[in-house]
Amino acid sequence: MTYIEIMFGVLSVAGIGSVISNSQARRKELEFKALENKERRYKSCLLYMDVYFHPKNIKYLSSRQTDIHSAPDVIEYLKAEYHEMILYAAKPVLLSVKAFVEQPSREGFLTAALAMRRDLWSSKSDLVVSDVLFADRQEGDRKR
Repeated sequence: MTYIEIMFGVLSVAGIGSVISNSQARRKELEFKALENKERRYKSCLLYMDVYFHPKNIKYLSSRQTDIHSAPDVIEYLKAEYHEMILYAAKPVLLSVKAFVEQPSREGFLTAALAMRRDLWSSKSDLVVSDVLFADRQEGDRKR
């Protein structure tokens, strides 16, 4: 083997390693961006779910939709958000948000929040609704 052949072999291996490394870095970056976007969307959804129970708090949302003024408006917004979630959310998240939209309740809200938590951070079910539900209902909660 000549010196040129050896150098060509080394450069080829280094080039392939570089391509693989760049590919892995790009994949990780895209995964992080997807997770970051999912987290942002889930937080927005949870804030609107909470506004359903306390409509006066809508004024505190930075991403407030100008045409949302009441609990029924919130449900319509959540329906639209649900349809977008079909693209990216895990099945338990979709089903829990759907259940909340169909029959809003504090337990449904927490079930959705925990499903989102599992989808984002923890594949195991380390919490259940009874772990995070306050014993007494908060004043102003809607009954349905």
